[in-house]
Amino acid sequence: MKLVIAEKPSLAKVIREAVGKEYTVTNAFGHIYEQDEPDDYLPDDVPRNAKTGKKVWREQDLPIIPEVWKKHAKKDAKEQIGKIRELLKEAAVVVNAGDPDREGQLLIDEILEELHYNGPVERVWLQSLTLESIRESFRKLKPNSEYKPLCDAATARSRADWLVGMNLTRAWSIRNNGLISVGRVQTPTLALIVRRDLEIEAFKPRDYFEVHAALRHHNGPFAAKWKPGATDVPGFDEEGRLTDKALAERIAAKASGGGVIAEYKADAKKRSAPLPYSLSELQKAASSRLGLGAQAVLDVAQELYEGQYTTYPRTDCRYLAEDQLDGVYGAAAGLAGGLNVRISKVKHAAFNDGKVTAHTAIVPTGKDASNLTGPQAKVYDMIARASVALFMPAEEYLSISAEVDLGGERWAAKGRRVLNPGWRALYGEAADDDEEGGESLPDMRAGDPVLGQGADVKALQTKPPARFTEGTLIDAMANIHRHIEDPAAKAKLKETSGIGTEATRANVIETLFARKFIEKKGKSVISTSVGRAVVKALPAELTDPVTTARWEDHLANIAAGKLDRARFEGAIAQFVREQLALVKQSAGTTAGKGVGAP
Repeated sequence: MKLVIAEKPSLAKVIREAVGKEYTVTNAFGHIYEQDEPDDYLPDDVPRNAKTGKKVWREQDLPIIPEVWKKHAKKDAKEQIGKIRELLKEAAVVVNAGDPDREGQLLIDEILEELHYNGPVERVWLQSLTLESIRESFRKLKPNSEYKPLCDAATARSRADWLVGMNLTRAWSIRNNGLISVGRVQTPTLALIVRRDLEIEAFKPRDYFEVHAALRHHNGPFAAKWKPGATDVPGFDEEGRLTDKALAERIAAKASGGGVIAEYKADAKKRSAPLPYSLSELQKAASSRLGLGAQAVLDVAQELYEGQYTTYPRTDCRYLAEDQLDGVYGAAAGLAGGLNVRISKVKHAAFNDGKVTAHTAIVPTGKDASNLTGPQAKVYDMIARASVALFMPAEEYLSISAEVDLGGERWAAKGRRVLNPGWRALYGEAADDDEEGGESLPDMRAGDPVLGQGADVKALQTKPPARFTEGTLIDAMANIHRHIEDPAAKAKLKETSGIGTEATRANVIETLFARKFIEKKGKSVISTSVGRAVVKALPAELTDPVTTARWEDHLANIAAGKLDRARFEGAIAQFVREQLALVKQSAGTTAGKGVGAP
């Protein structure tokens, strides 16, 4: 018997439809084993809480660092484990059909390990769940041993989270005589939100002014902004903003009468369609356009994948394999008519084997999606348009800049004239990531006369940074280098994957909501007094995203087979010991005091 163990029932069902004649198919329910609790590693003479029956939290019991890690079956999975155990007895070969990521790899591997299966194991890597794609993947099975580094990375991640969370939550809770939850990714994410909120609250707006002249060329009117010759003189702030209103009014008074076009440039440019979505980019865009939370977007994307409408969602990649060109084009061709656009089979830069990681970007599979409704339909539409756009012409436009001499001053204008909308016809004015804005300037050339028709002084104020939304928070976690001040760390972290992973970031945010550390006001995510107290209580190293971002880099190296798992786990254990030493040094009279387990 050839046995397939799928990650979940829905996956087992579609695999059974595709290859059920050749394979016996069973399934897990996600992780059906979980790490043992700290109580299982502590001696029996540790006092127990009378209400909960759990062992009391004491500083003298820390650190808790297992010599041999233990797992136990989840209560609601014991019956299914029994079924898998019996099937394994008859299996000549097992196929690991966990999700195509490091957690999916561990999920099935740990079942085989816990049930002491020692026979041959193969791995199927399912990027798409259409029946033909599944059959094709089963024709390309590889030895499961080739994916051991992925399992090692997931194991290391799990143990690191356990060591940091279990030890430092206990230590800081004892220190503060109340629960202080600490998490490897959770805590620096919370700190990002808290620091943004404090920055906004401490922000003091500053007044500044801009002077805009109304000009007329013989081909039409346009506006231009005063361009000072120098900004390191009185009347300007350190950012080069004009702060002297009287000076602004004197400049405005000069904006009448005859002038001349001093410089004019109109550069023809092309812009290809953006790359298709990774999960974090989809979460960011759907948060902005649809108002969906990060977890809601992940849930919908997972439903679309399991419904065979789109490819695997938990991807950090925005590129596609070159051999996907025919399939992606075929799916796009089926969608283009409904979107009232024409496409042609051209190879967009997104099709690049050198840029593909363990996964590819999220794209439609070609299955008819006309029955979708609600958030599923809306998210699918975003994915579909991004895919169709890959096969549409580039947007063509003129990037225009002009400078005018008028009244002894220099005035600057920028414009943008669309020659051919290309792929932007799919989006109209709602296309993301505009690189250049500006009005449409009339045709002109250097030396042409213009007439100044006066100027307005615009009174403006500096603005604080924007509150995080779930979408921009996901983006901040994925691109943590943008939020780091240290130049060396910023440069290094620009090359890493940020904090958390595509698969876990939404869950981290949900955990912060569940623990009342953050809350939503409209679309904004803000910290609560409880969340702020946690960040204030903890040392900088636990709240610094640099620490956990570097750990994520190490986990990626383990997954790539470049770093030994034991070495990483040893470093995490040492980090925990060092942090506990700092806690105990500051604990004072609370040292040795027991805290009842929650």
